[in-house]
Amino acid sequence: MKALRFQQPGDPLAVLTLEEVALAEPGPGEVRLRMVARPINPSDLLQVQGVYGRKPPLSATAGLEGLGVIEAIGEGVSGWALGQCVVPMGAQGTWAEALITPASNLFPVPDGLADEQAAQAVVNPLTAWLMADQLGLGEGHWLIQSAAASAVGRCLIQLAKLRGFKVLCLVRHEAAVQDLMEAGADAALCTGDPEWMKQATALLPEGAHAAVDAVGGALGGDMVKLLRPGGTMLVYGALSMEPLQLPGGQLIFRTATVRGFWLTDWKKRAAPQERDRAMTELLAAMGAGKITIPVEASYPLEAWREAIAHAQRSGRRGKVLIR
Repeated sequence: MKALRFQQPGDPLAVLTLEEVALAEPGPGEVRLRMVARPINPSDLLQVQGVYGRKPPLSATAGLEGLGVIEAIGEGVSGWALGQCVVPMGAQGTWAEALITPASNLFPVPDGLADEQAAQAVVNPLTAWLMADQLGLGEGHWLIQSAAASAVGRCLIQLAKLRGFKVLCLVRHEAAVQDLMEAGADAALCTGDPEWMKQATALLPEGAHAAVDAVGGALGGDMVKLLRPGGTMLVYGALSMEPLQLPGGQLIFRTATVRGFWLTDWKKRAAPQERDRAMTELLAAMGAGKITIPVEASYPLEAWREAIAHAQRSGRRGKVLIR
């Protein structure tokens, strides 16, 4: 089978190679999936670069998420059938034609959920779902989010409609403001506007209940300043690659809380029933069309260079998939 692999960390376009590798058989408790679709997420590229928190032994096959069809079942596995469409949680190596994974990590795809949506169900929608849970967001609450045009950002906009909270979206490009308003955001501001902090303060005179930041740097610190007393900010990314500039006075005198969120850590710590509940509820919402992620383009595995180059462009309006 073909697999997109790397022998050392570095620029994905430089270190990844499409290789022919032996097709393995599943061991006890495992299944083999024929991979159907995989998104290109920032976490995938960061892992190849060697700067992600989860580092596989090298050499390794890239890819942390995708949709597969069960094509072989190992000894002791029950409750699953050949030909069943599933989403693997905690996968490593989805950028290949096939994947061996523990059956305990699988979740069935609801009827009617499109392949391109199911392939993206874990990394971004689940991150948004869990952060909203951990922040206790509900009716009338305000959430501020950076990188709001991202997949996580768009999922949070849709979750706000389901749960009754409101979202102030922060983006780098003015063109994204109208796009997010049309997508259902309650408010959107461009951080390139020197007046954006004044506008945000006027919009939220009492401060926001919570914030989620995927950028870091000075922007993350500004978001903390917009929290109400006792507010919380979750940090789930560092796209700027700059240290988070936290205002000490805000943390002390307004008792703000800033803590990290990493989906991989949640997977390790969550009880099986908690993990199953979250994924089951999320997949049901996606199957009902209440949460969707736009897709801008799809490429075959053989065109991986074009796919990655496309995924790295700024200003995209949807995910890039490898099919």
